[in-house]
Amino acid sequence: MQLANPSRYEVDTAANQARLEQLHRVADGAERVALLLQDDPDPDGIASAIALRAVLGRNRSTTPMFAYGEVTRAENLAMLRLLDVTIEPVDAETLRQFPCVALLDVQPAYFGERLPHAHIVIDHHPKNAPVESEFHDLRTTYGATSTILTEYLEACGADVSQRLATALLYGIKADTLMLNRETGPADLRAFMALYPLTNYNVLRRIERPELPLSFASFLSRVLPRIRKKMGLLTLHVGNIEREDIIPQLADFCLQFEGTEWVVVAGKWQGFLVMSVRNPGYVRSAGDVVRKLFGEIGRAGGHRSMAKAIVPLRHWRKSVGSTHDSAIAAAVEDLFLREIYGGAQEPVAVGV
Repeated sequence: MQLANPSRYEVDTAANQARLEQLHRVADGAERVALLLQDDPDPDGIASAIALRAVLGRNRSTTPMFAYGEVTRAENLAMLRLLDVTIEPVDAETLRQFPCVALLDVQPAYFGERLPHAHIVIDHHPKNAPVESEFHDLRTTYGATSTILTEYLEACGADVSQRLATALLYGIKADTLMLNRETGPADLRAFMALYPLTNYNVLRRIERPELPLSFASFLSRVLPRIRKKMGLLTLHVGNIEREDIIPQLADFCLQFEGTEWVVVAGKWQGFLVMSVRNPGYVRSAGDVVRKLFGEIGRAGGHRSMAKAIVPLRHWRKSVGSTHDSAIAAAVEDLFLREIYGGAQEPVAVGV
């Protein structure tokens, strides 16, 4: 058996060029295009927005980046600072003033009534609702939206600067967990094409940002709350000041022995935020969270990683108490029943 060579992966350049023609027909008539990212923008979305700006041949003033929420994760903040990227806060009224709105690494259903209309949608997540837009390119077999944009840049023969290559490479690395999660030949090929153009010093500074010393005391306080039953590890950390702590802890907890599923939850600005992880060879995490929380909050994701955001008032009405101990027990019970078909008496384990 021969090893697969990602450099031999055949990109359908003609199909990408046809997509670009359609994309330009939608965007070129608009004086300004709003680039809209998810509420807490991640590297893949940020890099894709920078790349779409280059594909369209526009600048910051004609294609500003927007998000409803702030960037919180330390690595993402470092990315914005080191690559000189600005993401402005937005509301529905502001978006209505734009003749064209483009969504990167996210789909219209995520925003609900906050989004008047999306004209362009480019994403790699599974479709969780019909997408009504003048142009959309959804590639669920790709590990990152940055991979799609890398192919666009290649198809239009654009000049890829060191700054843009660094952003796209980091977008691919971040969404595929350093090429270890849901990575396909298209992602590997894009990574190989971008790597020689990347600024490695900047990349290292983005990937290893400084953490406040207070994070150590936070870990020492919350890790003993871990609950483990069968292959499910759950952790509810209570109130948090930064949402990015949740996915970081979920990635960390998946390393514990005998763990097939991880659910880390926390209260943040009136919501219960949950990050779900698994190794990728079991049931889709995205399907699980959509089934459990799709009707009371925002929920979705991939096979190995997913996220749910539920307003605490909806949780209280549909699930029960929002006291921390009650949430911890309910999260464990809900996921045990959904994944394994039943729950056992919960046991807390210290770390």
